[in-house]
Amino acid sequence: MDTTLGDSTLGRQWSVFFAYTAWSVVGVLVMLPLGVALFAGLSVPQAFAADPISSAAVTLQIGLGAWSGWRALAVWAAAEPSTARDRWDLPQVGRLPTDLTLAATGAPSVLITGTVLLGGADPRLLLISLSLLVTTAAIRWRWEIGMACTLIFGAVAAALSGSLTEAISPATLVVAAVIMTRLSLWLAAMVRELDTARQAQAQLAVAEERLRFARDLHDVTGRDLSVIAVKAELVAQLAERQDPRAVEHGREAAQIARTSLAEIRALVRGYREADLATELRGTASLLRSAHATVTIEGDAEDVPARHAGTAAWVLREGGTNILRHGDPSTVMISLHPSGVTLVNDGAPGPREVHEGSGLTGMRERLGPRATLSTHREDGTFTLDVRFDAPGGTR
Repeated sequence: MDTTLGDSTLGRQWSVFFAYTAWSVVGVLVMLPLGVALFAGLSVPQAFAADPISSAAVTLQIGLGAWSGWRALAVWAAAEPSTARDRWDLPQVGRLPTDLTLAATGAPSVLITGTVLLGGADPRLLLISLSLLVTTAAIRWRWEIGMACTLIFGAVAAALSGSLTEAISPATLVVAAVIMTRLSLWLAAMVRELDTARQAQAQLAVAEERLRFARDLHDVTGRDLSVIAVKAELVAQLAERQDPRAVEHGREAAQIARTSLAEIRALVRGYREADLATELRGTASLLRSAHATVTIEGDAEDVPARHAGTAAWVLREGGTNILRHGDPSTVMISLHPSGVTLVNDGAPGPREVHEGSGLTGMRERLGPRATLSTHREDGTFTLDVRFDAPGGTR
């Protein structure tokens, strides 16, 4: 069965919970007919011996119902998340696509109904068939329609069994199955909303950081560039009149440009070289926001001061690469006097690591004596940076 989701931006938590929900619904659709058969006192071997055709039709219908439920959930998961809310301000669920899989699930019920009316099949087989059809349909439609279908099923069960008391147990089982599947859908919708909100929060944080940097850059360069432009126009006018003051104003413009360049370099240096302790907390928070379990060995004070900037930069780039190229559930960060090590799972691929621009950029930024090594084994990726390796082979 295909568990691929249409929206690749959704996170691992939603993917896992969707698989859990889908398999739970399939399990309910498979086990429900068996439970109804048990309450109705129908033995499966005896049913096959007495009426193999109708019994085979019910068995086929169980498979079709499981397939229909799975397909409905898969299509729902692949579609854009809905912002519709119900009257209780909860995610609106139960409006899943109605397609040919539902019609295929109902076909055996039509066959068995005709056989029962002709007196050639056990009415309890029709009861089992209808219980599956009602539950499969109820998860696709509004809860009011689903509960109405269960009431109709209870009436049919009473008519087939000839006793209201005997119809209570299978009807109650169908009601429980419908409620359980709809609660599973509601929980899945809530998890999807939370996952979408987490993605939006991460994107908003990146956008805010870009705006902050753009604002700082504008504050630093805006005034200086305006002054340089005015000075340049003044120098041009003085030069046309062969005024000796043009040289003085030209030198002033050059000095302003050099000062502005120094301020830009300081701004960029401060942006890139974050405090190690701050970067450690930020990287751990970023990974935990992706629901990864982060273990930290050592702290920022264990790293020599002359390597603190390099270690902070490695943490920033390494943490970003873990989320970009993997799907981690556990991450270990080790800080020690000789280097930084990051180990994460959720990194499938060949043992030999193909280095992209991220790792290449890391190597270029490291000092001449530093080394960077990578290793992947059984889905676990290790990035190890040493500050003062003997020989500095890199």
